[in-house]
Amino acid sequence: MNKLMPAIIAVMCSTATYAQLVTGTVIDAKTNQALPFVNVGIVGKNSGTVTNDGGAFSLTLDRFHADSLRVSMLGYRPRSFLVADVVRNPNLLTIALIPDVLSLKEVKITSHKQTGVVLGNTTTSQSLSAGFQEHLLGHEIGAVIKIKKSPARLKRFNASIVNKMQNDSVKLRFNVYNVKAGMPDKNLLSTNIFVTVFKGDKAIIIDIEPYKIMVGGDFFVSLESVQSMVGNEIQLSASEFRRSPIITRGASQSGWGNLERIGVGFNVLVEY
Repeated sequence: MNKLMPAIIAVMCSTATYAQLVTGTVIDAKTNQALPFVNVGIVGKNSGTVTNDGGAFSLTLDRFHADSLRVSMLGYRPRSFLVADVVRNPNLLTIALIPDVLSLKEVKITSHKQTGVVLGNTTTSQSLSAGFQEHLLGHEIGAVIKIKKSPARLKRFNASIVNKMQNDSVKLRFNVYNVKAGMPDKNLLSTNIFVTVFKGDKAIIIDIEPYKIMVGGDFFVSLESVQSMVGNEIQLSASEFRRSPIITRGASQSGWGNLERIGVGFNVLVEY
């Protein structure tokens, strides 16, 4: 019998580990329709993902039983759960998000001749680059854009690519945040903005004028991986740009950190 004990223990450990892999679906609470590209992750930890086209996700929750799982997307009220409860209660595997009506602050523009100016890092370097971690969904890369006057209307986002993609295309999400203590704080958008990058593209250009995004101070722009990067390694032009270093987070709901002495080539055409 003693010879059987290691095998029994191994099976028990394997079962316990497998039990921590949680799979589920995120749906709209009103329509019961699946919600794609929802951020699902452990708050403040580098463990998170994004739902696929069918609203499904899978996430390993071992070592996080005392932490919170947060589910969020623009246009919906976020929900948080204790990881220990998620593991115990299979009913939580279908998570319904309630649509939220966002109240945006009004920014008044005085009547004067408007001036357009490009702000941020305009590098198109092909020798220095920054990229996404291919296996982490929800990974964001961005930079603080400093404005010279306020209010300012955002018109166009630009970034150059050092392209190493092998497949045809990959989808990214564009985000805009206000800045607090030098770091991204709250998302300023009222709707999701997606962009598809195709093999061979040399730049990412997003017309954001239709979204009527107004800022009253410095802001932060980022690109977020919402589809698998395996075989689609997107490298973005970068440079030594100490005034505005890259700020990134590894996965959905994780904390922000910066990479000193290197800046990603993100710039925005704004209008005063």
